[in-house]
Amino acid sequence: MTKSCLVIGDLNVDLVLNELKDFPELGKEIVAQNHFIDIGGSGGIFSAVLSELGINTYIISKIGSDFLGQFLISKLKDYGVNTDKLVIKESDETGITINLSYKKDKYQISSLNLVGSLSLNDIAFQNIKDIRHVHFSSYYIMKNLKADYVKLINNIKKNYNNITISLDTNDDPEDRWGEEIYRILGNIDIFLANKKEALKITKESNTGDALNRLNKEVKVVVIKLGSEGYIARDGENYYSGDQLSVNFKDSTGAGDNFDAGFIYGFINNYNIKKSLKIANIVGAKSVKYIGGVGNKEKFFGLKKLVRKID
Repeated sequence: MTKSCLVIGDLNVDLVLNELKDFPELGKEIVAQNHFIDIGGSGGIFSAVLSELGINTYIISKIGSDFLGQFLISKLKDYGVNTDKLVIKESDETGITINLSYKKDKYQISSLNLVGSLSLNDIAFQNIKDIRHVHFSSYYIMKNLKADYVKLINNIKKNYNNITISLDTNDDPEDRWGEEIYRILGNIDIFLANKKEALKITKESNTGDALNRLNKEVKVVVIKLGSEGYIARDGENYYSGDQLSVNFKDSTGAGDNFDAGFIYGFINNYNIKKSLKIANIVGAKSVKYIGGVGNKEKFFGLKKLVRKID
């Protein structure tokens, strides 16, 4: 089967403001040392990175026909992502996220109404051949899909034999973290979350309990711990790893890069341990560059590092 992945989720433009010395304060102007405009949205970043790593990647999301939408299409194509299934709205504005990037974390301000309006009826995947894997991103932002994820997953499974499915919910801007997410978890193969997301979803007080709770629902669970590395479980098998030491510039999209590295390994039939090592390297490499995807230079050395992993 072709090594290919379909991504369904969020896509927007990221404006990253980097090297800020002060924090936002009402009525006060703060100055960034530099800025960068890039592919944004967890689904967009994941797609570009996975494609550049060598996986045939399609993305389904909703954007406008405006300047920002055309920018995204051009950039995605530069990274080899198939954009034919994007839903393009003539009269609506492409989503945008402003990232105020600091060393420990970031502030994000988003306008994503169009992204969240993607519905089940917008999603046309039936004539895409040989999809090996489907990845869902930003569950909480995709408001029009929330009630239909299980139906969508069942439709996908009817169309593709032995298809596997992963999900990264990302943050819940409304901070509700409802129990309905568990209806989806029982229908997927891989769940990827950061520490905050895992604790909020499970209502557990520590990541070990959260990992065990989630693994009762999903076969493979990975929790990204930022500076503390990662933990993962595949049934009875437990894995952990430390964060790699790198020259830090920007954390935008680091988790999405990690996800792309892991799914790259999974699609290539590598074992969980090796896939996690790849994910850790891809995630670490991303923070050395501004923006979630970064630039072509980032991938030159990255591909060599990935090939050396045993």
